[in-house]
Amino acid sequence: MYRGLSVGVVYVLLLLLAGCSSPPNDPVKIGVVLPLSGPFQIYGEQGLKGAMLAVDQINASGGVLGRPLELIVRDNQTNPTLAVQHSRELIQADNVFALMGPVSSAARFAMSEVAEQHKTPLLYGIDYEGHHYNRYLINYSIVPEHYIWPVVPYLVKNSGKKYFIFGYDYIWPHNMAEEISRQVGIHGGEIKGVEFTPFDVTDYTPVFTRIKASGADNLMLILPGKDGFNFLNQMAAFDFERDIKTVAFAADETYLSQVEPEALEGVMTALHFFSSWSNPVFDKFVKEYGIKFGKDKPVTYASKSHYDLVYFLESAIKKAGTIEQEKVVDAFEDLTLYANEAEVRLRPDHHFDLPMFLAKFSVGELNVIETLNTVSPKDQRHKR
Repeated sequence: MYRGLSVGVVYVLLLLLAGCSSPPNDPVKIGVVLPLSGPFQIYGEQGLKGAMLAVDQINASGGVLGRPLELIVRDNQTNPTLAVQHSRELIQADNVFALMGPVSSAARFAMSEVAEQHKTPLLYGIDYEGHHYNRYLINYSIVPEHYIWPVVPYLVKNSGKKYFIFGYDYIWPHNMAEEISRQVGIHGGEIKGVEFTPFDVTDYTPVFTRIKASGADNLMLILPGKDGFNFLNQMAAFDFERDIKTVAFAADETYLSQVEPEALEGVMTALHFFSSWSNPVFDKFVKEYGIKFGKDKPVTYASKSHYDLVYFLESAIKKAGTIEQEKVVDAFEDLTLYANEAEVRLRPDHHFDLPMFLAKFSVGELNVIETLNTVSPKDQRHKR
């Protein structure tokens, strides 16, 4: 039957006849597009380390359906255009099964369009403004309902009713500011000022002057990354002539090594994971992360979310029983990891119910001061 055909051609024909796209033991490739340089570098680096740890553990246990996982990593430099370019190359040239990343909302929107076009799962693991849904986008994300809704009433009760909002001038901070303003009004507080800034500002003195003049008791800071480090260091040297409580959104354990201790003192932050909070799930993750990357390396919520996303992908593939993207996307819904306080649930809207905690920087540490329990936001398929 195959007389005159090469062995290679026969093998390809057999694969086509069997309906297979690759040999059964080939790796399941995940294309990672994260900012490993630029303003959001710390979140990209932490996310990548979490994913690396999960892949190592899964492969050491035999992989998924007998196939190893493989990460193919690209640096999008906090640039949406590069995020799209890398995503297309990873899908079309590297034949990845899924994408992971990015960090910024602009890059997420751009990558999600590529993912939808090519029907490729996109695993996203960082805070964002909420209400972004498509079939192929999995958002392991803190959205405003996770932390603004529980934190604002806590602040109104414990640290005053006057608020100043300051953040980057892009999608996520703008939407965060709108929701902060809404919740402050609901709980009887008052917004004294809202401002947005470009990246890479070197002197925030004019902003501090306006915050001082506003009479605000609380600063809601939506300035993650290196500009946030700079802002907090400068803020500590400014004389406000009163105590101003600061909530820094997306502030994590990396701030301990990047911001002077006196500049961090009293700053609060709300997240779904803190390495200092002890429960069996968190303790195990912190220990295993330390073994791989060093006990002195910070482990953060971005590490945890990207670690968990790889395990959710593994669970979805096992549930589907096949390496077929459409069936795996269907299998994501209603998966859970862990139990009790640490349980994380992936919902039909491709968002998560998450355990939330309010923590405070004090004396060179970041410790939880209030448990916010598991927060289940409204269905993110519907606009506010």
